Amino acid sequence: MTTILAFLFVLSLVVFIHELGHYLVGRWCGIGATAFSVGFGPEIVGFTDGRGTRWKISAIPLGGYVRFVGDMNAASAGNSEEADAELSEEERKQAFHNKSVLRRAATVFAGPFANYLLTIVILTMIFVLSGRTTIEPLVGDVREGSVAAEAGIQTGDVFVSIDGRRMKSFATVQRYVSPRADREIEATLSRNGTEYTVTI
Repeated sequence: MTTILAFLFVLSLVVFIHELGHYLVGRWCGIGATAFSVGFGPEIVGFTDGRGTRWKISAIPLGGYVRFVGDMNAASAGNSEEADAELSEEERKQAFHNKSVLRRAATVFAGPFANYLLTIVILTMIFVLSGRTTIEPLVGDVREGSVAAEAGIQTGDVFVSIDGRRMKSFATVQRYVSPRADREIEATLSRNGTEYTVTI
């Protein structure tokens, strides 16, 4: 049950953002909207705003739609003359089919583009909330008389690889070196953009 509810929540969010893209750009292009629905079928709950758009949640949560002024079907297709015959003069000015091709194209494109932006926002949030901080394999300090000092390693050098294994972070260096304290290792480091190799 939890999985089903989670699926419906995510689907409804995606549908809402998608349809909101259509709606906002449509309004910006001067196209009137009579209904904004998340879900299909009978209305469960809703309200009508000051512009005459009915905002509602419908019974079948497997999609949604924005019905623009003059729409004869879900694809905003049909006979424009037939549609105009049923509209007032004010409604004809706001009808989807009476707008320029550029305005209609922008309105249609806005839905998928809104989902594209939603993806960026979600992935950014995942990265910020679940991402891990890594410290680059940079030598911060070399103690006098240490093995590193004897090998010629200097502060500011960056580990590139050890025994042929790429070192992506300082933690990677620590994990590889710590259990090999009694063995020789071959380390490749970078200093001012030039790589050199030492045996430690």
